[in-house]
Amino acid sequence: MLETLNSILMTIGDPLLSWLLGLPRDIALLIVAVGTALILIGVRVLTTDQDLLGRCQKDKVRLKQLIREARKTCDKDAVARYRTTIGQIGIRTFKAEGKPLLASLLPIAILACWCWDQIAFMPLAPEEPIEVKAYFPVREIGKLVHIIPQQGIKADGNWIQAIERDVDQKGKEVDNGVATWKLRCQHRDDPYALQIRYDSRVFAKDLIVDGRRYAQPIKFYDDDTVLCCEVDMADHEYHPLNIIPGFPGVFLPPWIVGYLIIVLPLSFLLKPMLRVY
Repeated sequence: MLETLNSILMTIGDPLLSWLLGLPRDIALLIVAVGTALILIGVRVLTTDQDLLGRCQKDKVRLKQLIREARKTCDKDAVARYRTTIGQIGIRTFKAEGKPLLASLLPIAILACWCWDQIAFMPLAPEEPIEVKAYFPVREIGKLVHIIPQQGIKADGNWIQAIERDVDQKGKEVDNGVATWKLRCQHRDDPYALQIRYDSRVFAKDLIVDGRRYAQPIKFYDDDTVLCCEVDMADHEYHPLNIIPGFPGVFLPPWIVGYLIIVLPLSFLLKPMLRVY
């Protein structure tokens, strides 16, 4: 279901946004973030009664002035009435927030999906060493698996590898097996289709080395022998300005952090600048 939705959104977004891949990654992210802020503003203008929201905003400003004046004269009843009126205005304006939120979901989803697929990592360079891993259940440890050689790809070592016990970053054993290859690929406009042969079956994994794009690092399989295949992209993770970190504990990669740093303040600044309520 999620893969189908992702495919649909990419089918819409890629023709519209792929030109950004020819720009420096920071510029591309800036354009996407500014575009997001403008979409939010534009959708708000088209889906809300701006005249009503403008009058509500002016009324709230005036009521706050009246509250300050009433406090000076210790008129508690007036303060209570003004606060009640502000609350009623708040309920009225809150009801108007639903339409722009719903209307902006599709364009924002397209942008987010495209960015996740296309700018979360830097592209692989030709002839750069690439580590490819295939993961297996523990019961497969000790068996042999191989990647089928193809033109344009060289292996630093053997094409045939033994499945070994996997370990985490701290060197602690984990409950699966892994086979690892180090490959070098020539530049090619079309994706390579890695073919991992195991137990008389072939499991495919795309690998892109065109200088502009990358394939998703992990491919999962609906199989009980080969769990997934991973191209190690850890050193290629895109950090805006080369300094902005990610927060993997809350599923915020660096590009999303940089994106939010631009979008959130810009959205608030553009509203008064463009007189949008």
